[in-house]
Amino acid sequence: MENLHEAIRTSNFRYLTEDAIQTPLSFIENFCYFETEVETFRKDILFFLHAATTRKSDFNGKFYVNSEDYAYNCRQLISVIEVLWVLYHQPIPQLRIPDTHPLYQKSSWATDRIDVEKRINSGAAHFRKLENREINDIGFFLEEFFLYRNLNEWREILDDLLTYAYTNESIFDGTELLYESVAIYEYLEKAVEAIFLIADLNFKYNKSTDDIQTKGVQETNLNPTAQINGITLPNPIQEVPSLDDDTFTNNLIQYLEKFWSHREEGNENHSYGPVMFTETLEKELLSYFESFHPKFLSRNFRRIYMGYLEHLFANGTPWYYHELRAFTAHMDTFFELLELADQETAHWPQEDRIGWDEN
Repeated sequence: MENLHEAIRTSNFRYLTEDAIQTPLSFIENFCYFETEVETFRKDILFFLHAATTRKSDFNGKFYVNSEDYAYNCRQLISVIEVLWVLYHQPIPQLRIPDTHPLYQKSSWATDRIDVEKRINSGAAHFRKLENREINDIGFFLEEFFLYRNLNEWREILDDLLTYAYTNESIFDGTELLYESVAIYEYLEKAVEAIFLIADLNFKYNKSTDDIQTKGVQETNLNPTAQINGITLPNPIQEVPSLDDDTFTNNLIQYLEKFWSHREEGNENHSYGPVMFTETLEKELLSYFESFHPKFLSRNFRRIYMGYLEHLFANGTPWYYHELRAFTAHMDTFFELLELADQETAHWPQEDRIGWDEN
């Protein structure tokens, strides 16, 4: 560790291994693409925070008490904060993006405000808490995050939250954190988004900043190539094909082949292969997206889904908790499929599709 920043060399990391300290991007890639996903991790952390900040004897007790996941999720969050601490003192090149980048945030609002409606219908849909300038340069967030609390202080806060997650009292009952609760919630949820944004910038959009800037000057159409663990996924922006050559079906099958082969590497006990549609299913699928614009579906399903999650937070988890966890874990994939459908049908006639004029 002799070549690292002094603040890193003198830090007492609790969970981060030396390999992760030396190569933080390896940790980030494994965590974001193989350990969990952004909405699942966000949900787990919010459950944990609600447990720590709610009295368990009230009507919400059934929702928060006796979860074996709180300690694990707390440890995961501390690991994330520790790797963000490393990046804060020894940043990687891909933290700041140019205005030609697909994730670059532009808004008619004030510089740091978020146009939520525009955000959730963009490639940055999962980054709903980060401000515009923080997405464009995540270094702004890292600086604010560790000025608000340093590494040791964040770990102390999370240790206290974990203690109260398993006790009847709320952490706000006997501590001064009550007056900082909103800020702590915001910072921790932003930290969840930050680690996945860094992963996307370095692996999904794997072009260097200089390369992206050069491409932006030379080309009018930016085609970032997505890669996960060396597997190249189809470009999200492609030359408009003809419907006569079954491009929609062929491209979707290629996508699924790569997706399943990627999954297969991490699980040798199961055998996956390409998903082939029957003629009936293919016709139904094409007919459906001829009727409904994918962005219209995505926008309204998100509203329904967010409303359902708010209902759960307010009223508690129903008895089919494990089934619900599986459902919420895969909703992200559902929205990714709608995004894929939007890209693959962008050249279709738009006027007859419900919701086309709202995009």
